[in-house]
Amino acid sequence: MKQKIGTKLTIYITFVVIVTFTISLVVSQFFLPKYYLYQLNKKVADAYETYQTKDEPSLVERQFDVTIITVPLEGSIDNLNENLRLQLAREQIALNKFWVSEEVLQDIAGEKIVGKLYDQGKQKSSFLVHYAKEGNQLIMIGASMAHFTDIASFINRFNFVFLIASILVIIMVTALLSRKLTNPLNELQQVAQEIGALNFQQANIQTGDEIEGLAKSINKMSQTLESAQQQLTQRNLDLKQFMVGLTHELKTPLALINVYASGMEDGMDDGTYLTVIHQQIDRMEKIITDMLYFARTEENDSKVSSFDVIQLLQQIIHSYQPLQGDKQIFLQSELTEFMLNTEQEKVHFIVENLISNAVKYTSGRDIFICFDSHGRLEITNDTTLPDISKIWQPFYVGESSRNKHISGTGLGLATVKSLAEQLGYTTKSTLADGKITFTINFWQRG
Repeated sequence: MKQKIGTKLTIYITFVVIVTFTISLVVSQFFLPKYYLYQLNKKVADAYETYQTKDEPSLVERQFDVTIITVPLEGSIDNLNENLRLQLAREQIALNKFWVSEEVLQDIAGEKIVGKLYDQGKQKSSFLVHYAKEGNQLIMIGASMAHFTDIASFINRFNFVFLIASILVIIMVTALLSRKLTNPLNELQQVAQEIGALNFQQANIQTGDEIEGLAKSINKMSQTLESAQQQLTQRNLDLKQFMVGLTHELKTPLALINVYASGMEDGMDDGTYLTVIHQQIDRMEKIITDMLYFARTEENDSKVSSFDVIQLLQQIIHSYQPLQGDKQIFLQSELTEFMLNTEQEKVHFIVENLISNAVKYTSGRDIFICFDSHGRLEITNDTTLPDISKIWQPFYVGESSRNKHISGTGLGLATVKSLAEQLGYTTKSTLADGKITFTINFWQRG
Protein backbone atom coordinates (compact mmCIF):
# COMPACT_ATOMS: atom_id res chain seq x y z
CA MET A 1 0.00 0.00 0.00
CA LYS A 2 1.40 3.36 -1.00
CA GLN A 3 1.94 5.94 1.73
CA LYS A 4 0.41 9.35 1.25
CA ILE A 5 2.58 12.45 1.17
CA GLY A 6 1.07 13.74 4.42
CA THR A 7 2.01 10.54 6.24
CA LYS A 8 5.52 10.59 4.79
CA LEU A 9 5.93 14.24 5.72
CA THR A 10 4.87 13.56 9.31
CA ILE A 11 7.22 10.57 9.61
CA TYR A 12 10.19 12.44 8.11
CA ILE A 13 9.78 15.55 10.28
CA THR A 14 9.20 13.47 13.42
CA PHE A 15 12.31 11.41 12.64
CA VAL A 16 14.39 14.56 12.19
CA VAL A 17 13.11 16.00 15.48
CA ILE A 18 13.81 12.76 17.37
CA VAL A 19 17.34 12.52 15.94
CA THR A 20 17.98 16.18 16.78
CA PHE A 21 16.75 15.78 20.37
CA THR A 22 18.72 12.54 20.78
CA ILE A 23 21.91 14.29 19.71
CA SER A 24 21.08 17.13 22.10
CA LEU A 25 20.58 14.67 24.98
CA VAL A 26 23.88 12.89 24.28
CA VAL A 27 25.75 16.19 24.07
CA SER A 28 24.16 17.44 27.29
CA GLN A 29 24.94 14.24 29.18
CA PHE A 30 28.48 13.49 28.06
CA PHE A 31 30.10 16.48 26.41
CA LEU A 32 28.71 19.58 28.09
CA PRO A 33 30.17 18.76 31.57
CA LYS A 34 33.65 18.51 30.06
CA TYR A 35 33.15 21.68 28.08
CA TYR A 36 31.85 23.44 31.21
CA LEU A 37 34.93 22.36 33.19
CA TYR A 38 37.18 23.51 30.32
CA GLN A 39 35.58 26.95 30.29
CA LEU A 40 35.81 27.26 34.11
CA ASN A 41 39.48 26.29 33.98
CA LYS A 42 40.06 28.94 31.36
CA LYS A 43 38.27 31.56 33.44
CA VAL A 44 40.40 30.82 36.51
CA ALA A 45 43.60 30.90 34.40
CA ASP A 46 42.57 34.25 32.88
CA ALA A 47 41.84 35.55 36.37
CA TYR A 48 45.37 34.64 37.49
CA GLU A 49 46.92 36.38 34.47
CA THR A 50 44.88 39.51 35.19
CA TYR A 51 45.77 39.31 38.91
CA GLN A 52 49.45 39.48 38.00
CA THR A 53 48.93 42.81 36.22
CA LYS A 54 46.63 44.43 38.82
CA ASP A 55 47.34 45.45 42.38
CA GLU A 56 43.77 45.13 43.68
CA PRO A 57 42.59 41.46 44.02
CA SER A 58 38.99 42.50 44.71
CA LEU A 59 38.70 43.97 41.19
CA VAL A 60 39.82 40.67 39.68
CA GLU A 61 37.41 38.73 41.90
CA ARG A 62 34.44 40.84 40.76
CA GLN A 63 35.50 40.71 37.10
CA PHE A 64 35.87 36.92 36.92
CA ASP A 65 33.64 35.84 39.82
CA VAL A 66 36.45 33.98 41.59
CA THR A 67 37.95 33.88 45.07
CA ILE A 68 41.63 34.92 45.58
CA ILE A 69 43.47 34.01 48.77
CA THR A 70 47.14 34.44 49.64
CA VAL A 71 48.88 32.75 52.61
CA PRO A 72 52.56 32.60 53.65
CA LEU A 73 54.47 29.44 52.88
CA GLU A 74 55.91 29.31 56.38
CA GLY A 75 55.30 26.66 58.99
CA SER A 76 53.90 23.18 58.62
CA ILE A 77 51.53 21.99 55.94
CA ASP A 78 48.80 21.58 58.56
CA ASN A 79 49.11 25.25 59.51
CA LEU A 80 49.01 26.18 55.82
CA ASN A 81 45.79 24.26 55.25
CA GLU A 82 44.22 25.63 58.43
CA ASN A 83 45.07 29.16 57.37
CA LEU A 84 43.47 28.54 53.93
CA ARG A 85 40.31 27.11 55.53
CA LEU A 86 39.93 30.15 57.79
CA GLN A 87 40.23 32.59 54.91
CA LEU A 88 37.79 30.54 52.81
CA ALA A 89 35.36 30.63 55.73
CA ARG A 90 35.67 34.43 55.84
CA GLU A 91 34.68 34.38 52.17
CA GLN A 92 31.70 32.21 53.16
CA ILE A 93 33.04 29.21 51.31
CA ALA A 94 32.61 25.99 53.31
CA LEU A 95 34.40 22.99 51.84
CA ASN A 96 34.09 19.43 53.15
CA LYS A 97 36.98 18.14 51.13
CA PHE A 98 39.92 20.49 50.76
CA TRP A 99 43.62 19.87 51.34
CA VAL A 100 46.88 21.20 49.89
CA SER A 101 49.20 18.24 49.55
CA GLU A 102 52.99 18.05 49.65
CA GLU A 103 52.94 17.21 45.93
CA VAL A 104 51.21 20.51 45.16
CA LEU A 105 53.77 22.45 47.20
CA GLN A 106 56.60 20.73 45.40
CA ASP A 107 55.09 21.57 42.00
CA ILE A 108 54.56 25.26 42.75
CA ALA A 109 58.08 25.45 44.20
CA GLY A 110 59.22 24.74 40.64
CA GLU A 111 57.36 27.83 39.43
CA LYS A 112 54.44 25.78 38.10
CA ILE A 113 50.76 26.61 38.20
CA VAL A 114 48.87 23.64 39.63
CA GLY A 115 45.16 23.03 39.11
CA LYS A 116 42.99 20.95 41.42
CA LEU A 117 39.32 20.01 41.43
CA TYR A 118 37.81 19.21 44.84
CA ASP A 119 34.56 17.25 44.67
CA GLN A 120 32.37 18.16 47.63
CA GLY A 121 30.33 14.97 47.57
CA LYS A 122 26.80 15.43 48.94
CA GLN A 123 26.93 19.17 48.41
CA LYS A 124 26.56 18.40 44.68
CA SER A 125 29.32 20.84 43.85
CA SER A 126 33.03 21.06 43.23
CA PHE A 127 35.69 23.67 43.85
CA LEU A 128 38.23 24.36 41.10
CA VAL A 129 41.53 25.84 42.30
CA HIS A 130 44.71 27.08 40.66
CA TYR A 131 47.79 27.29 42.93
CA ALA A 132 50.83 29.44 42.23
CA LYS A 133 53.83 30.79 44.14
CA GLU A 134 54.69 34.47 44.31
CA GLY A 135 57.69 35.21 46.44
CA ASN A 136 57.07 33.57 49.82
CA GLN A 137 53.33 33.54 49.32
CA LEU A 138 50.92 30.82 48.14
CA ILE A 139 48.29 32.26 45.83
CA MET A 140 45.01 30.34 45.47
CA ILE A 141 42.42 31.33 42.89
CA GLY A 142 39.25 29.25 43.03
CA ALA A 143 35.72 29.09 41.67
CA SER A 144 32.79 26.95 42.69
CA MET A 145 30.94 24.82 40.15
CA ALA A 146 27.81 22.78 40.46
CA HIS A 147 27.72 19.17 39.39
CA PHE A 148 26.78 19.67 35.74
CA THR A 149 25.77 16.05 35.28
CA ASP A 150 22.83 16.60 37.61
CA ILE A 151 21.88 19.76 35.78
CA ALA A 152 22.23 17.95 32.45
CA SER A 153 19.99 15.15 33.69
CA PHE A 154 17.35 17.68 34.71
CA ILE A 155 17.63 19.42 31.33
CA ASN A 156 17.38 16.09 29.53
CA ARG A 157 14.23 15.14 31.43
CA PHE A 158 12.73 18.47 30.47
CA ASN A 159 13.84 18.01 26.87
CA PHE A 160 12.27 14.53 26.77
CA VAL A 161 8.92 15.90 27.89
CA PHE A 162 9.32 18.72 25.40
CA LEU A 163 10.11 16.15 22.69
CA ILE A 164 6.84 14.30 23.31
CA ALA A 165 4.90 17.55 23.18
CA SER A 166 6.77 18.61 20.03
CA ILE A 167 5.93 15.36 18.27
CA LEU A 168 2.23 15.88 19.02
CA VAL A 169 2.42 19.44 17.69
CA ILE A 170 4.34 18.23 14.62
CA ILE A 171 1.66 15.65 13.84
CA MET A 172 -1.08 18.30 14.00
CA VAL A 173 0.85 20.94 12.05
CA THR A 174 2.06 18.55 9.35
CA ALA A 175 -1.48 17.24 8.97
CA LEU A 176 -2.65 20.75 8.17
CA LEU A 177 0.35 21.56 5.97
CA SER A 178 0.18 18.26 4.11
CA ARG A 179 -3.48 18.83 3.37
CA LYS A 180 -2.62 22.22 1.93
CA LEU A 181 0.18 20.59 -0.07
CA THR A 182 -1.63 17.47 -1.24
CA ASN A 183 -4.92 19.10 -2.28
CA PRO A 184 -3.29 20.82 -5.31
CA LEU A 185 -1.39 17.61 -6.09
CA ASN A 186 -4.64 15.62 -6.00
CA GLU A 187 -6.18 18.14 -8.37
CA LEU A 188 -3.19 17.80 -10.69
CA GLN A 189 -3.53 14.02 -10.54
CA GLN A 190 -7.19 14.24 -11.54
CA VAL A 191 -6.37 16.63 -14.39
CA ALA A 192 -3.58 14.29 -15.57
CA GLN A 193 -6.00 11.36 -15.54
CA GLU A 194 -8.52 13.38 -17.54
CA ILE A 195 -5.81 14.30 -20.06
CA GLY A 196 -4.87 10.63 -20.28
CA ALA A 197 -8.53 9.94 -21.16
CA LEU A 198 -8.29 12.67 -23.89
CA ASN A 199 -10.49 15.00 -21.86
CA PHE A 200 -8.24 18.05 -21.91
CA GLN A 201 -9.04 19.98 -18.73
CA GLN A 202 -7.25 22.86 -16.99
CA ALA A 203 -6.02 22.99 -13.40
CA ASN A 204 -6.87 26.11 -11.39
CA ILE A 205 -4.08 26.24 -8.80
CA GLN A 206 -2.69 29.43 -7.28
CA THR A 207 -0.14 28.53 -4.61
CA GLY A 208 2.67 30.87 -5.64
CA ASP A 209 5.25 28.08 -5.63
CA GLU A 210 6.59 25.23 -7.77
CA ILE A 211 3.22 23.46 -7.70
CA GLU A 212 1.61 26.44 -9.43
CA GLY A 213 4.42 26.34 -11.99
CA LEU A 214 3.78 22.64 -12.52
CA ALA A 215 0.06 23.34 -12.95
CA LYS A 216 0.79 25.97 -15.61
CA SER A 217 3.06 23.51 -17.44
CA ILE A 218 0.34 20.83 -17.35
CA ASN A 219 -2.24 23.36 -18.57
CA LYS A 220 0.03 24.30 -21.45
CA MET A 221 0.62 20.63 -22.23
CA SER A 222 -3.15 20.05 -22.16
CA GLN A 223 -3.74 22.88 -24.62
CA THR A 224 -0.97 21.61 -26.89
CA LEU A 225 -2.27 18.05 -26.82
CA GLU A 226 -5.82 19.22 -27.45
CA SER A 227 -4.66 21.26 -30.43
CA ALA A 228 -2.61 18.32 -31.69
CA GLN A 229 -5.59 15.99 -31.32
CA GLN A 230 -7.81 18.39 -33.23
CA GLN A 231 -5.22 18.66 -35.98
CA LEU A 232 -4.83 14.88 -36.09
CA THR A 233 -8.59 14.43 -36.24
CA GLN A 234 -8.79 16.98 -39.04
CA ARG A 235 -5.91 15.27 -40.87
CA ASN A 236 -7.74 11.94 -40.58
CA LEU A 237 -10.89 13.53 -42.03
CA ASP A 238 -8.83 15.13 -44.78
CA LEU A 239 -7.22 11.77 -45.51
CA LYS A 240 -10.62 10.11 -45.74
CA GLN A 241 -11.87 12.84 -48.06
CA PHE A 242 -8.64 12.53 -50.03
CA MET A 243 -9.18 8.79 -50.48
CA VAL A 244 -12.82 9.33 -51.41
CA GLY A 245 -11.80 11.95 -53.99
CA LEU A 246 -9.00 9.77 -55.34
CA THR A 247 -11.36 6.80 -55.66
CA HIS A 248 -13.93 8.94 -57.45
CA GLU A 249 -11.37 10.45 -59.83
CA LEU A 250 -9.88 7.06 -60.73
CA LYS A 251 -13.17 5.21 -60.86
CA THR A 252 -14.58 7.28 -63.72
CA PRO A 253 -11.75 6.74 -66.27
CA LEU A 254 -11.46 3.08 -65.26
CA ALA A 255 -15.18 2.61 -65.88
CA LEU A 256 -14.88 4.27 -69.28
CA ILE A 257 -11.86 2.17 -70.21
CA ASN A 258 -13.74 -0.97 -69.20
CA VAL A 259 -16.83 0.02 -71.24
CA TYR A 260 -14.90 0.93 -74.36
CA ALA A 261 -12.66 -2.15 -74.09
CA SER A 262 -15.76 -4.34 -73.85
CA GLY A 263 -17.19 -2.52 -76.88
CA MET A 264 -14.02 -3.27 -78.84
CA GLU A 265 -14.26 -6.95 -77.88
CA ASP A 266 -17.89 -7.01 -79.11
CA GLY A 267 -16.91 -5.40 -82.41
CA MET A 268 -18.73 -2.14 -81.67
CA ASP A 269 -15.67 0.09 -82.24
CA ASP A 270 -16.47 2.94 -84.61
CA GLY A 271 -12.81 3.94 -84.76
CA THR A 272 -12.92 6.24 -81.71
CA TYR A 273 -12.89 3.70 -78.87
CA LEU A 274 -9.11 3.35 -78.76
CA THR A 275 -8.72 7.14 -78.75
CA VAL A 276 -11.09 7.42 -75.78
CA ILE A 277 -9.21 4.69 -73.92
CA HIS A 278 -5.92 6.53 -74.48
CA GLN A 279 -7.51 9.78 -73.28
CA GLN A 280 -8.71 8.13 -70.07
CA ILE A 281 -5.31 6.54 -69.54
CA ASP A 282 -3.72 9.97 -69.97
CA ARG A 283 -6.24 11.36 -67.47
CA MET A 284 -5.36 8.66 -64.95
CA GLU A 285 -1.68 9.35 -65.48
CA LYS A 286 -2.32 13.08 -64.89
CA ILE A 287 -4.22 12.29 -61.67
CA ILE A 288 -1.43 10.04 -60.40
CA THR A 289 1.25 12.58 -61.36
CA ASP A 290 -0.59 15.40 -59.56
CA MET A 291 -1.21 13.17 -56.58
CA LEU A 292 2.48 12.27 -56.30
CA TYR A 293 3.46 15.93 -56.57
CA PHE A 294 0.91 16.82 -53.89
CA ALA A 295 2.30 14.05 -51.64
CA ARG A 296 5.85 15.41 -52.12
CA THR A 297 4.99 19.00 -51.23
CA GLU A 298 6.33 18.49 -47.68
CA GLU A 299 9.74 17.60 -49.05
CA ASN A 300 12.27 20.40 -48.96
CA ASP A 301 14.69 19.25 -51.63
CA SER A 302 14.62 22.27 -53.94
CA LYS A 303 17.45 24.74 -54.17
CA VAL A 304 17.01 28.23 -52.73
CA SER A 305 17.78 31.04 -55.13
CA SER A 306 17.13 34.75 -55.56
CA PHE A 307 14.70 35.75 -58.33
CA ASP A 308 12.29 38.51 -59.37
CA VAL A 309 8.61 37.70 -58.80
CA ILE A 310 7.44 40.41 -61.24
CA GLN A 311 9.53 38.88 -64.01
CA LEU A 312 8.21 35.41 -63.10
CA LEU A 313 4.61 36.70 -63.38
CA GLN A 314 5.25 38.23 -66.78
CA GLN A 315 6.83 35.00 -68.11
CA ILE A 316 3.90 32.85 -66.96
CA ILE A 317 1.30 35.28 -68.35
CA HIS A 318 3.16 35.38 -71.67
CA SER A 319 3.16 31.55 -71.84
CA TYR A 320 -0.66 31.56 -71.51
CA GLN A 321 -1.31 33.96 -74.39
CA PRO A 322 -1.98 31.15 -76.94
CA LEU A 323 -4.50 29.59 -74.52
CA GLN A 324 -6.41 32.75 -73.60
CA GLY A 325 -8.68 32.85 -76.64
CA ASP A 326 -11.18 35.64 -76.06
CA LYS A 327 -10.02 35.99 -72.44
CA GLN A 328 -7.75 38.80 -71.34
CA ILE A 329 -5.18 38.79 -68.51
CA PHE A 330 -4.37 42.18 -67.01
CA LEU A 331 -1.33 42.63 -64.76
CA GLN A 332 -1.20 45.58 -62.39
CA SER A 333 1.82 46.17 -60.20
CA GLU A 334 3.15 49.07 -58.16
CA LEU A 335 6.65 47.66 -58.53
CA THR A 336 8.98 46.86 -61.38
CA GLU A 337 10.96 44.42 -59.29
CA PHE A 338 10.34 42.33 -56.17
CA MET A 339 13.15 39.96 -55.22
CA LEU A 340 12.54 36.76 -53.26
CA ASN A 341 15.15 34.41 -51.84
CA THR A 342 13.36 31.07 -51.72
CA GLU A 343 12.64 27.96 -53.80
CA GLN A 344 11.80 29.30 -57.25
CA GLU A 345 10.37 26.03 -58.56
CA LYS A 346 7.69 25.95 -55.87
CA VAL A 347 6.80 29.63 -56.28
CA HIS A 348 6.53 29.05 -60.05
CA PHE A 349 4.13 26.15 -59.41
CA ILE A 350 2.00 28.31 -57.04
CA VAL A 351 1.67 31.25 -59.45
CA GLU A 352 1.18 29.11 -62.57
CA ASN A 353 -1.56 27.02 -60.95
CA LEU A 354 -3.45 30.10 -59.76
CA ILE A 355 -3.29 31.67 -63.23
CA SER A 356 -4.19 28.35 -64.89
CA ASN A 357 -7.12 27.95 -62.53
CA ALA A 358 -8.36 31.47 -63.41
CA VAL A 359 -8.03 30.91 -67.14
CA LYS A 360 -9.71 27.51 -66.99
CA TYR A 361 -12.64 28.27 -64.69
CA THR A 362 -13.47 31.95 -65.20
CA SER A 363 -17.05 32.54 -66.34
CA GLY A 364 -16.14 35.92 -67.80
CA ARG A 365 -13.50 37.33 -70.10
CA ASP A 366 -11.24 39.39 -67.85
CA ILE A 367 -8.68 38.09 -65.38
CA PHE A 368 -7.01 40.65 -63.12
CA ILE A 369 -3.63 40.04 -61.51
CA CYS A 370 -2.46 42.59 -58.95
CA PHE A 371 0.89 42.68 -57.13
CA ASP A 372 1.34 45.47 -54.56
CA SER A 373 4.37 46.91 -52.78
CA HIS A 374 3.79 44.68 -49.74
CA GLY A 375 4.33 41.52 -51.77
CA ARG A 376 0.66 40.60 -51.95
CA LEU A 377 -0.47 38.78 -55.11
CA GLU A 378 -4.20 38.83 -55.98
CA ILE A 379 -5.76 36.97 -58.91
CA THR A 380 -9.44 37.79 -59.57
CA ASN A 381 -11.91 36.33 -62.09
CA ASP A 382 -15.65 35.89 -62.53
CA THR A 383 -17.22 32.70 -61.19
CA THR A 384 -20.58 31.00 -60.87
CA LEU A 385 -19.59 29.10 -57.74
CA PRO A 386 -22.04 29.75 -54.87
CA ASP A 387 -19.62 28.49 -52.19
CA ILE A 388 -15.82 28.30 -51.99
CA SER A 389 -15.41 26.99 -48.42
CA LYS A 390 -13.91 23.70 -49.70
CA ILE A 391 -11.96 25.11 -52.61
CA TRP A 392 -8.54 24.34 -51.04
CA GLN A 393 -9.45 20.71 -50.32
CA PRO A 394 -7.93 17.91 -52.46
CA PHE A 395 -10.08 16.66 -55.36
CA TYR A 396 -12.61 19.46 -54.92
CA VAL A 397 -13.92 20.81 -58.23
CA GLY A 398 -16.93 23.10 -58.45
CA GLU A 399 -19.91 21.26 -59.91
CA SER A 400 -20.63 24.03 -62.40
CA SER A 401 -17.25 23.48 -64.01
CA ARG A 402 -16.94 19.71 -63.67
CA ASN A 403 -17.14 18.65 -67.30
CA LYS A 404 -14.95 16.66 -69.60
CA HIS A 405 -13.59 19.72 -71.37
CA ILE A 406 -12.20 21.81 -68.50
CA SER A 407 -12.43 19.77 -65.31
CA GLY A 408 -9.08 19.09 -63.60
CA THR A 409 -7.99 16.66 -60.92
CA GLY A 410 -8.82 18.99 -58.04
CA LEU A 411 -5.29 18.72 -56.63
CA GLY A 412 -3.90 22.00 -57.98
CA LEU A 413 -5.21 24.42 -55.35
CA ALA A 414 -4.57 21.91 -52.54
CA THR A 415 -0.95 21.67 -53.68
CA VAL A 416 -0.73 25.48 -53.95
CA LYS A 417 -1.86 25.88 -50.34
CA SER A 418 0.49 23.16 -49.07
CA LEU A 419 3.51 24.63 -50.90
CA ALA A 420 2.71 28.20 -49.80
CA GLU A 421 2.45 27.20 -46.13
CA GLN A 422 5.67 25.20 -46.43
CA LEU A 423 7.47 28.27 -47.74
CA GLY A 424 5.95 30.45 -44.99
CA TYR A 425 3.39 32.30 -47.12
CA THR A 426 -0.32 32.72 -46.37
CA THR A 427 -3.17 31.87 -48.73
CA LYS A 428 -6.72 33.19 -48.85
CA SER A 429 -9.73 32.97 -51.13
CA THR A 430 -12.72 35.33 -51.11
CA LEU A 431 -16.03 35.41 -53.00
CA ALA A 432 -17.87 38.68 -53.54
CA ASP A 433 -20.28 39.97 -56.24
CA GLY A 434 -19.74 36.94 -58.47
CA LYS A 435 -15.97 37.29 -58.41
CA ILE A 436 -13.45 34.99 -56.76
CA THR A 437 -10.07 36.30 -55.57
CA PHE A 438 -7.07 34.19 -54.61
CA THR A 439 -4.47 35.95 -52.45
CA ILE A 440 -0.89 34.93 -51.69
CA ASN A 441 1.20 37.05 -49.36
CA PHE A 442 4.90 37.03 -50.24
CA TRP A 443 7.39 38.86 -48.09
CA GLN A 444 11.10 39.10 -47.62
CA ARG A 445 12.27 36.53 -45.07
CA GLY A 446 15.42 37.14 -43.06
